[in-house]
Amino acid sequence: MDVGTTGLKAVVVDDGGRLVRDAAVRYPTALAGLGAEQDATAWWSAATAALRRIVRPGEPVAGIAVTSQGPTMVPVDAAGTPLAPALTWADRRATAESADLAAALPPGRNGTDPYFGTAKLLWWSRRGALTDAHAVLCANAFVVRRLTGMDSLDESTASFFTGWDSGFADPVRAAGVPVELLGDAVTCTTVVGTVTADAAAATGLPAGTPVAAGAIDAVGAALEAGLLTPGDGVAEMTGFSTVSLRPVPRGTHVPGMIHVRHCVPGTDLLLTAQVSTGALVDWVARVTGYDAADVLDAEVPAERPGRLALLPSLLGERTPVWDPGARGAIVGLDLDVTAGDLLLAAYEGTALALRADLAAVDAVLGAGRPLAALGGGARSRHWPQVKADVLGREVRVPVAGHGAAHGAALLAGVATGVWPDFAAVAPTGRRTATTFAPDPDRHAAYGERLGAVQALRDHLAGPTGLTDILRRTAAPRPPRRTR
Repeated sequence: MDVGTTGLKAVVVDDGGRLVRDAAVRYPTALAGLGAEQDATAWWSAATAALRRIVRPGEPVAGIAVTSQGPTMVPVDAAGTPLAPALTWADRRATAESADLAAALPPGRNGTDPYFGTAKLLWWSRRGALTDAHAVLCANAFVVRRLTGMDSLDESTASFFTGWDSGFADPVRAAGVPVELLGDAVTCTTVVGTVTADAAAATGLPAGTPVAAGAIDAVGAALEAGLLTPGDGVAEMTGFSTVSLRPVPRGTHVPGMIHVRHCVPGTDLLLTAQVSTGALVDWVARVTGYDAADVLDAEVPAERPGRLALLPSLLGERTPVWDPGARGAIVGLDLDVTAGDLLLAAYEGTALALRADLAAVDAVLGAGRPLAALGGGARSRHWPQVKADVLGREVRVPVAGHGAAHGAALLAGVATGVWPDFAAVAPTGRRTATTFAPDPDRHAAYGERLGAVQALRDHLAGPTGLTDILRRTAAPRPPRRTR
Protein backbone atom coordinates (compact mmCIF):
# COMPACT_ATOMS: atom_id res chain seq x y z
CA MET A 1 0.00 0.00 0.00
CA ASP A 2 0.97 3.65 -0.44
CA VAL A 3 -0.56 6.31 1.82
CA GLY A 4 -0.41 9.24 -0.60
CA THR A 5 -1.24 12.89 -0.12
CA THR A 6 -4.58 12.70 -1.91
CA GLY A 7 -5.44 9.06 -1.37
CA LEU A 8 -4.34 5.51 -0.64
CA LYS A 9 -3.48 2.96 -3.30
CA ALA A 10 -3.22 -0.78 -2.68
CA VAL A 11 -1.83 -3.28 -5.17
CA VAL A 12 -1.30 -7.02 -5.41
CA VAL A 13 1.70 -8.33 -7.34
CA ASP A 14 2.50 -11.94 -8.13
CA ASP A 15 5.82 -13.70 -7.54
CA GLY A 16 6.99 -12.47 -10.92
CA GLY A 17 6.56 -8.86 -9.78
CA ARG A 18 3.63 -8.29 -12.14
CA LEU A 19 0.61 -6.23 -11.15
CA VAL A 20 -2.44 -8.42 -10.51
CA ARG A 21 -5.00 -6.00 -9.03
CA ASP A 22 -5.11 -2.47 -7.68
CA ALA A 23 -7.52 -0.10 -5.97
CA ALA A 24 -7.42 3.53 -4.85
CA VAL A 25 -9.46 5.52 -2.31
CA ARG A 26 -9.20 9.29 -1.90
CA TYR A 27 -9.40 11.43 1.25
CA PRO A 28 -9.28 15.20 1.87
CA THR A 29 -6.66 17.58 3.28
CA ALA A 30 -7.61 20.56 5.45
CA LEU A 31 -5.68 23.63 4.30
CA ALA A 32 -5.43 26.92 6.18
CA GLY A 33 -2.55 29.32 5.57
CA LEU A 34 0.64 27.33 6.11
CA GLY A 35 -1.30 24.46 7.71
CA ALA A 36 -2.07 21.17 5.97
CA GLU A 37 -3.73 18.50 8.11
CA GLN A 38 -5.37 15.12 7.56
CA ASP A 39 -7.48 12.77 9.65
CA ALA A 40 -5.25 9.74 10.22
CA THR A 41 -8.28 7.48 10.65
CA ALA A 42 -9.15 8.29 7.02
CA TRP A 43 -5.94 6.48 6.01
CA TRP A 44 -7.13 3.32 7.72
CA SER A 45 -10.64 3.65 6.33
CA ALA A 46 -9.11 3.99 2.86
CA ALA A 47 -6.86 0.99 3.49
CA THR A 48 -9.72 -1.28 4.54
CA ALA A 49 -11.85 -0.19 1.59
CA ALA A 50 -9.03 -0.67 -0.93
CA LEU A 51 -7.95 -4.02 0.50
CA ARG A 52 -11.50 -5.34 0.41
CA ARG A 53 -11.47 -4.73 -3.34
CA ILE A 54 -8.22 -6.53 -4.11
CA VAL A 55 -7.82 -9.34 -1.55
CA ARG A 56 -9.52 -12.58 -2.56
CA PRO A 57 -10.85 -14.96 0.13
CA GLY A 58 -8.47 -17.85 0.70
CA GLU A 59 -5.74 -16.35 -1.49
CA PRO A 60 -2.32 -16.67 0.18
CA VAL A 61 -0.46 -13.41 0.84
CA ALA A 62 3.30 -13.64 1.34
CA GLY A 63 3.78 -10.22 2.89
CA ILE A 64 2.74 -6.58 3.14
CA ALA A 65 4.63 -3.29 3.12
CA VAL A 66 3.35 0.27 3.33
CA THR A 67 4.96 3.35 1.85
CA SER A 68 3.71 6.88 2.41
CA GLN A 69 3.95 10.60 1.99
CA GLY A 70 6.49 12.07 4.36
CA PRO A 71 7.25 13.44 6.76
CA THR A 72 3.56 13.17 7.72
CA MET A 73 2.83 12.12 11.29
CA VAL A 74 0.25 11.82 14.05
CA PRO A 75 0.46 11.51 17.87
CA VAL A 76 -1.37 8.50 19.31
CA ASP A 77 -2.22 7.13 22.74
CA ALA A 78 -1.35 3.64 23.98
CA ALA A 79 -4.32 2.19 22.05
CA GLY A 80 -3.12 3.81 18.80
CA THR A 81 -5.94 6.38 18.77
CA PRO A 82 -4.97 9.76 17.23
CA LEU A 83 -4.73 12.62 19.72
CA ALA A 84 -4.65 15.37 17.08
CA PRO A 85 -4.98 15.77 13.31
CA ALA A 86 -1.96 14.52 11.38
CA LEU A 87 0.50 17.15 10.20
CA THR A 88 1.28 16.44 6.55
CA TRP A 89 4.60 17.12 4.90
CA ALA A 90 3.01 20.23 3.34
CA ASP A 91 2.33 21.80 6.77
CA ARG A 92 4.87 24.61 7.18
CA ARG A 93 3.61 26.35 10.35
CA ALA A 94 6.69 25.48 12.39
CA THR A 95 8.64 28.46 11.08
CA ALA A 96 9.74 29.71 14.54
CA GLU A 97 10.78 26.21 15.54
CA SER A 98 12.70 25.83 12.30
CA ALA A 99 14.62 29.03 13.03
CA ASP A 100 15.38 27.90 16.59
CA LEU A 101 16.66 24.55 15.37
CA ALA A 102 18.83 26.25 12.76
CA ALA A 103 20.50 28.21 15.56
CA ALA A 104 20.86 25.18 17.85
CA LEU A 105 21.96 22.40 15.51
CA PRO A 106 25.17 22.01 13.51
CA PRO A 107 24.69 22.10 9.73
CA GLY A 108 23.57 18.79 8.27
CA ARG A 109 22.70 17.34 4.91
CA ASN A 110 19.01 18.18 5.45
CA GLY A 111 18.03 21.62 6.66
CA THR A 112 15.62 22.72 9.38
CA ASP A 113 12.76 23.93 7.18
CA PRO A 114 9.31 23.32 8.77
CA TYR A 115 8.77 20.73 6.05
CA PHE A 116 11.05 18.37 8.00
CA GLY A 117 9.69 16.31 10.86
CA THR A 118 11.92 17.65 13.64
CA ALA A 119 10.46 21.16 13.46
CA LYS A 120 6.95 19.69 13.39
CA LEU A 121 7.64 17.65 16.54
CA LEU A 122 8.92 20.73 18.36
CA TRP A 123 5.89 22.76 17.17
CA TRP A 124 3.52 20.16 18.61
CA SER A 125 5.50 19.90 21.83
CA ARG A 126 5.42 23.64 22.48
CA ARG A 127 1.63 23.62 22.08
CA GLY A 128 1.02 20.77 24.49
CA ALA A 129 -0.22 18.38 21.81
CA LEU A 130 2.18 15.61 22.90
CA THR A 131 1.52 15.66 26.66
CA ASP A 132 -0.55 12.45 26.60
CA ALA A 133 1.15 10.87 23.58
CA HIS A 134 2.36 7.29 23.77
CA ALA A 135 4.05 7.60 20.38
CA VAL A 136 4.26 9.71 17.24
CA LEU A 137 3.64 7.58 14.15
CA CYS A 138 4.44 8.52 10.59
CA ALA A 139 1.76 7.81 7.99
CA ASN A 140 2.97 4.38 6.92
CA ALA A 141 3.62 3.40 10.55
CA PHE A 142 0.06 4.35 11.51
CA VAL A 143 -1.34 1.87 8.98
CA VAL A 144 1.23 -0.72 10.07
CA ARG A 145 0.07 -0.18 13.69
CA ARG A 146 -3.55 -0.80 12.65
CA LEU A 147 -2.49 -3.98 10.85
CA THR A 148 -0.20 -5.40 13.55
CA GLY A 149 -0.69 -3.52 16.84
CA MET A 150 3.05 -2.67 16.77
CA ASP A 151 4.68 0.78 16.69
CA SER A 152 7.48 1.25 14.17
CA LEU A 153 9.70 3.74 12.35
CA ASP A 154 11.63 2.85 9.22
CA GLU A 155 15.05 4.31 8.37
CA SER A 156 13.96 6.07 5.19
CA THR A 157 11.23 7.98 7.04
CA ALA A 158 13.55 8.69 9.99
CA SER A 159 15.95 10.44 7.63
CA PHE A 160 13.23 13.05 6.98
CA PHE A 161 13.91 14.28 10.53
CA THR A 162 16.60 16.94 10.82
CA GLY A 163 19.47 15.69 12.97
CA TRP A 164 18.88 11.96 12.39
CA ASP A 165 21.69 9.80 11.01
CA SER A 166 21.35 6.25 12.33
CA GLY A 167 20.02 7.96 15.46
CA PHE A 168 19.43 11.48 16.69
CA ALA A 169 22.34 13.74 17.56
CA ASP A 170 22.53 14.99 21.16
CA PRO A 171 21.85 18.64 20.16
CA VAL A 172 18.38 17.61 18.90
CA ARG A 173 17.41 16.30 22.33
CA ALA A 174 19.04 19.30 23.99
CA ALA A 175 16.82 21.57 21.87
CA GLY A 176 13.77 20.04 23.55
CA VAL A 177 12.55 17.88 20.65
CA PRO A 178 10.78 14.79 22.07
CA VAL A 179 12.31 12.37 19.57
CA GLU A 180 11.86 9.47 22.00
CA LEU A 181 8.21 9.38 20.89
CA LEU A 182 9.35 8.20 17.46
CA GLY A 183 11.15 5.10 18.73
CA ASP A 184 14.24 3.54 17.20
CA ALA A 185 14.40 3.22 13.42
CA VAL A 186 14.70 -0.18 11.73
CA THR A 187 15.53 -1.11 8.15
CA CYS A 188 12.71 -0.89 5.64
CA THR A 189 12.63 -4.68 5.19
CA THR A 190 12.40 -5.51 8.91
CA VAL A 191 9.27 -7.54 9.62
CA VAL A 192 7.75 -5.64 12.55
CA GLY A 193 4.65 -7.77 13.12
CA THR A 194 1.86 -9.81 11.59
CA VAL A 195 -1.74 -9.07 10.68
CA THR A 196 -3.93 -9.39 13.77
CA ALA A 197 -7.29 -11.12 13.88
CA ASP A 198 -9.06 -7.75 14.15
CA ALA A 199 -7.17 -6.35 11.15
CA ALA A 200 -7.90 -9.51 9.18
CA ALA A 201 -11.61 -9.10 9.87
CA ALA A 202 -11.49 -5.46 8.76
CA THR A 203 -9.46 -5.98 5.58
CA GLY A 204 -9.91 -9.54 4.38
CA LEU A 205 -6.15 -10.17 4.72
CA PRO A 206 -5.13 -13.53 6.18
CA ALA A 207 -4.35 -13.27 9.90
CA GLY A 208 -0.66 -13.83 10.60
CA THR A 209 0.56 -12.30 7.32
CA PRO A 210 4.02 -10.71 7.86
CA VAL A 211 4.16 -6.90 7.68
CA ALA A 212 7.41 -5.05 6.92
CA ALA A 213 8.31 -1.64 8.37
CA GLY A 214 7.94 -0.06 4.91
CA ALA A 215 9.34 3.21 3.65
CA ILE A 216 8.72 6.65 2.24
CA ASP A 217 7.00 6.81 -1.13
CA ALA A 218 10.27 7.73 -2.89
CA VAL A 219 11.70 4.32 -1.97
CA GLY A 220 8.67 2.60 -3.46
CA ALA A 221 9.00 4.69 -6.60
CA ALA A 222 12.70 3.87 -6.88
CA LEU A 223 11.92 0.15 -6.69
CA GLU A 224 9.19 0.55 -9.33
CA ALA A 225 11.69 2.19 -11.66
CA GLY A 226 14.50 -0.28 -10.94
CA LEU A 227 16.72 2.40 -9.37
CA LEU A 228 18.81 0.55 -6.82
CA THR A 229 22.38 1.81 -6.97
CA PRO A 230 24.29 4.87 -8.25
CA GLY A 231 24.31 4.99 -12.03
CA ASP A 232 20.88 3.40 -12.45
CA GLY A 233 19.36 6.73 -13.53
CA VAL A 234 16.75 9.17 -12.22
CA ALA A 235 13.00 9.01 -11.72
CA GLU A 236 10.41 11.71 -11.24
CA MET A 237 7.20 10.93 -9.41
CA THR A 238 4.26 13.28 -9.94
CA GLY A 239 1.26 13.07 -7.65
CA PHE A 240 0.17 15.95 -5.43
CA SER A 241 3.78 17.15 -5.79
CA THR A 242 6.69 16.24 -8.03
CA VAL A 243 9.72 14.55 -6.48
CA SER A 244 12.77 13.45 -8.42
CA LEU A 245 14.91 10.68 -6.96
CA ARG A 246 18.37 9.46 -7.73
CA PRO A 247 20.34 6.67 -6.02
CA VAL A 248 23.67 7.95 -4.68
CA PRO A 249 26.41 6.56 -2.41
CA ARG A 250 25.45 6.83 1.26
CA GLY A 251 26.56 10.16 2.70
CA THR A 252 26.39 12.11 -0.60
CA HIS A 253 25.54 15.79 -0.06
CA VAL A 254 24.14 18.24 -2.59
CA PRO A 255 23.33 21.59 -0.91
CA GLY A 256 19.67 22.58 -0.89
CA MET A 257 18.35 19.12 -1.75
CA ILE A 258 16.82 16.33 0.37
CA HIS A 259 18.83 13.27 1.41
CA VAL A 260 17.17 10.07 2.66
CA ARG A 261 18.02 6.42 3.18
CA HIS A 262 17.25 3.96 0.42
CA CYS A 263 16.12 0.44 1.29
CA VAL A 264 19.27 -0.83 -0.47
CA PRO A 265 22.28 -1.08 1.89
CA GLY A 266 24.95 1.56 1.37
CA THR A 267 22.71 3.70 -0.82
CA ASP A 268 20.86 6.97 -0.27
CA LEU A 269 18.23 8.65 -2.39
CA LEU A 270 18.85 12.25 -3.38
CA LEU A 271 15.53 14.03 -3.79
CA THR A 272 14.42 17.26 -5.40
CA ALA A 273 10.90 18.31 -4.52
CA GLN A 274 8.23 20.69 -5.66
CA VAL A 275 5.12 21.11 -3.49
CA SER A 276 1.89 21.35 -5.47
CA THR A 277 2.48 20.01 -8.98
CA GLY A 278 -0.40 17.58 -9.37
CA ALA A 279 -2.51 19.77 -7.11
CA LEU A 280 -1.94 22.58 -9.63
CA VAL A 281 -3.46 20.44 -12.40
CA ASP A 282 -6.40 19.64 -10.13
CA TRP A 283 -6.79 23.39 -9.54
CA VAL A 284 -6.83 24.02 -13.29
CA ALA A 285 -9.57 21.43 -13.61
CA ARG A 286 -11.57 23.03 -10.83
CA VAL A 287 -11.43 26.59 -12.14
CA THR A 288 -11.89 25.77 -15.83
CA GLY A 289 -14.59 23.12 -15.65
CA TYR A 290 -12.51 20.15 -16.81
CA ASP A 291 -13.67 16.81 -15.50
CA ALA A 292 -11.22 16.18 -12.65
CA ALA A 293 -11.06 12.47 -13.45
CA ASP A 294 -10.22 13.08 -17.11
CA VAL A 295 -8.13 16.25 -17.01
CA LEU A 296 -4.88 14.39 -17.77
CA ASP A 297 -6.42 13.20 -21.05
CA ALA A 298 -7.60 16.68 -22.05
CA GLU A 299 -6.26 18.28 -25.22
CA VAL A 300 -3.71 21.08 -24.98
CA PRO A 301 -2.42 23.29 -27.82
CA ALA A 302 -0.02 21.58 -30.20
CA GLU A 303 1.91 24.85 -30.62
CA ARG A 304 4.59 24.78 -27.94
CA PRO A 305 5.95 26.49 -25.96
CA GLY A 306 2.56 27.87 -25.02
CA ARG A 307 1.47 31.49 -24.76
CA LEU A 308 1.52 31.63 -20.94
CA ALA A 309 4.24 31.43 -18.31
CA LEU A 310 3.19 29.94 -14.99
CA LEU A 311 4.94 29.75 -11.60
CA PRO A 312 3.69 26.51 -9.98
CA SER A 313 4.32 27.37 -6.31
CA LEU A 314 0.69 27.38 -5.16
CA LEU A 315 1.52 26.03 -1.70
CA GLY A 316 5.05 27.28 -1.04
CA GLU A 317 8.18 25.72 -2.45
CA ARG A 318 10.86 23.27 -1.41
CA THR A 319 14.03 22.66 -3.41
CA PRO A 320 16.00 24.65 -4.20
CA VAL A 321 14.59 27.88 -2.67
CA TRP A 322 12.91 26.52 0.54
CA ASP A 323 10.27 29.23 0.75
CA PRO A 324 7.03 28.32 2.58
CA GLY A 325 5.50 31.64 1.53
CA ALA A 326 6.11 31.28 -2.21
CA ARG A 327 3.00 31.52 -4.36
CA GLY A 328 2.09 31.07 -8.01
CA ALA A 329 1.71 33.53 -10.85
CA ILE A 330 0.52 33.51 -14.46
CA VAL A 331 1.94 35.88 -17.08
CA GLY A 332 0.73 36.46 -20.64
CA LEU A 333 -3.04 36.41 -20.12
CA ASP A 334 -5.21 37.87 -22.87
CA LEU A 335 -8.78 37.42 -24.05
CA ASP A 336 -7.83 34.57 -26.40
CA VAL A 337 -6.48 32.35 -23.62
CA THR A 338 -8.32 29.03 -23.32
CA ALA A 339 -8.56 26.35 -20.68
CA GLY A 340 -6.17 24.29 -22.79
CA ASP A 341 -3.63 27.13 -22.68
CA LEU A 342 -3.85 27.16 -18.89
CA LEU A 343 -3.42 23.39 -18.64
CA LEU A 344 -0.41 23.49 -20.96
CA ALA A 345 1.06 26.30 -18.84
CA ALA A 346 0.73 24.07 -15.77
CA TYR A 347 2.57 21.26 -17.57
CA GLU A 348 5.29 23.62 -18.77
CA GLY A 349 5.71 25.51 -15.49
CA THR A 350 6.17 22.36 -13.45
CA ALA A 351 8.51 20.87 -16.04
CA LEU A 352 10.67 24.03 -15.99
CA ALA A 353 10.88 23.79 -12.19
CA LEU A 354 11.95 20.16 -12.53
CA ARG A 355 14.58 21.19 -15.07
CA ALA A 356 16.06 23.72 -12.65
CA ASP A 357 16.17 21.12 -9.86
CA LEU A 358 17.81 18.45 -12.00
CA ALA A 359 20.33 20.94 -13.36
CA ALA A 360 21.41 21.84 -9.82
CA VAL A 361 21.95 18.16 -9.03
CA ASP A 362 23.69 17.43 -12.33
CA ALA A 363 26.10 20.32 -11.69
CA VAL A 364 27.38 18.45 -8.63
CA LEU A 365 27.02 14.79 -9.62
CA GLY A 366 26.99 14.83 -13.41
CA ALA A 367 24.01 14.06 -15.61
CA GLY A 368 21.71 11.31 -14.38
CA ARG A 369 20.12 9.38 -17.22
CA PRO A 370 17.76 7.87 -18.19
CA LEU A 371 14.69 9.54 -16.64
CA ALA A 372 11.65 7.47 -15.65
CA ALA A 373 8.25 9.14 -15.16
CA LEU A 374 6.05 7.65 -12.43
CA GLY A 375 2.81 8.44 -10.66
CA GLY A 376 -0.42 9.98 -11.83
CA GLY A 377 1.30 12.56 -14.03
CA ALA A 378 2.78 9.79 -16.17
CA ARG A 379 -0.75 8.81 -17.24
CA SER A 380 -1.21 12.06 -19.16
CA ARG A 381 -1.11 11.95 -22.94
CA HIS A 382 0.87 15.21 -23.11
CA TRP A 383 2.69 15.94 -19.85
CA PRO A 384 5.57 13.40 -20.33
CA GLN A 385 6.22 14.83 -23.81
CA VAL A 386 6.35 18.36 -22.37
CA LYS A 387 8.83 17.11 -19.77
CA ALA A 388 11.00 15.50 -22.45
CA ASP A 389 11.03 18.73 -24.49
CA VAL A 390 11.74 20.95 -21.47
CA LEU A 391 14.43 18.67 -20.02
CA GLY A 392 16.04 17.80 -23.33
CA ARG A 393 16.26 14.15 -22.36
CA GLU A 394 14.34 10.98 -23.11
CA VAL A 395 11.52 10.23 -20.69
CA ARG A 396 10.38 6.64 -20.27
CA VAL A 397 7.22 5.47 -18.54
CA PRO A 398 7.76 2.05 -16.95
CA VAL A 399 5.16 -0.70 -17.17
CA ALA A 400 5.05 -0.57 -13.34
CA GLY A 401 4.51 3.15 -12.94
CA HIS A 402 1.96 3.63 -10.17
CA GLY A 403 4.29 5.91 -8.19
CA ALA A 404 5.02 3.89 -5.03
CA ALA A 405 2.46 1.17 -4.27
CA HIS A 406 3.90 -1.35 -6.72
CA GLY A 407 7.33 -0.74 -5.23
CA ALA A 408 5.92 -1.29 -1.76
CA ALA A 409 4.75 -4.73 -2.84
CA LEU A 410 8.22 -5.51 -4.20
CA LEU A 411 9.70 -4.40 -0.87
CA ALA A 412 7.31 -6.74 0.92
CA GLY A 413 8.45 -9.60 -1.29
CA VAL A 414 12.11 -9.03 -0.46
CA ALA A 415 11.31 -8.62 3.24
CA THR A 416 9.52 -11.97 3.35
CA GLY A 417 11.88 -13.97 1.11
CA VAL A 418 9.83 -14.16 -2.08
CA TRP A 419 12.92 -12.71 -3.76
CA PRO A 420 16.44 -13.06 -2.34
CA ASP A 421 17.37 -9.40 -2.77
CA PHE A 422 16.41 -6.19 -4.56
CA ALA A 423 18.54 -7.02 -7.59
CA ALA A 424 16.10 -9.84 -8.31
CA VAL A 425 13.19 -7.40 -8.69
CA ALA A 426 15.06 -4.67 -10.59
CA PRO A 427 14.06 -5.98 -14.06
CA THR A 428 10.40 -5.48 -13.09
CA GLY A 429 10.85 -1.72 -12.95
CA ARG A 430 13.02 -1.49 -16.05
CA ARG A 431 10.35 -2.72 -18.44
CA THR A 432 9.21 0.31 -20.44
CA ALA A 433 5.66 0.98 -21.61
CA THR A 434 6.22 4.24 -23.53
CA THR A 435 9.17 6.45 -24.41
CA PHE A 436 9.04 10.19 -25.18
CA ALA A 437 11.91 11.75 -27.15
CA PRO A 438 12.71 15.49 -26.85
CA ASP A 439 12.21 17.97 -29.68
CA PRO A 440 15.48 19.99 -30.01
CA ASP A 441 13.79 23.21 -31.17
CA ARG A 442 11.27 23.18 -28.35
CA HIS A 443 14.04 22.41 -25.87
CA ALA A 444 15.98 25.46 -26.98
CA ALA A 445 12.91 27.67 -26.67
CA TYR A 446 12.16 26.38 -23.19
CA GLY A 447 15.76 27.07 -22.22
CA GLU A 448 15.27 30.72 -23.16
CA ARG A 449 12.19 30.86 -20.93
CA LEU A 450 13.73 29.25 -17.87
CA GLY A 451 15.87 32.21 -16.81
CA ALA A 452 12.97 34.64 -17.22
CA VAL A 453 10.64 32.45 -15.13
CA GLN A 454 13.22 32.18 -12.34
CA ALA A 455 13.74 35.93 -12.42
CA LEU A 456 9.98 36.41 -12.04
CA ARG A 457 9.97 34.03 -9.06
CA ASP A 458 12.77 35.96 -7.36
CA HIS A 459 11.13 39.30 -8.10
CA LEU A 460 7.87 38.27 -6.44
CA ALA A 461 9.59 36.85 -3.34
CA GLY A 462 10.99 38.61 -0.28
CA PRO A 463 9.61 41.15 2.19
CA THR A 464 9.02 43.80 -0.48
CA GLY A 465 7.77 41.40 -3.17
CA LEU A 466 4.22 41.30 -4.45
CA THR A 467 3.59 37.88 -2.90
CA ASP A 468 4.22 39.20 0.60
CA ILE A 469 2.19 42.35 -0.01
CA LEU A 470 -0.78 40.27 -1.16
CA ARG A 471 -0.49 38.06 1.90
CA ARG A 472 -0.50 41.06 4.26
CA THR A 473 -3.32 42.96 2.59
CA ALA A 474 -5.76 40.24 1.48
CA ALA A 475 -8.91 39.69 3.52
CA PRO A 476 -8.80 36.44 5.54
CA ARG A 477 -10.44 33.35 4.08
CA PRO A 478 -11.80 30.42 6.13
CA PRO A 479 -10.00 27.06 6.03
CA ARG A 480 -10.97 24.69 3.24
CA ARG A 481 -10.80 21.02 2.54
CA THR A 482 -9.33 19.90 -0.73
CA ARG A 483 -8.87 16.67 -2.60
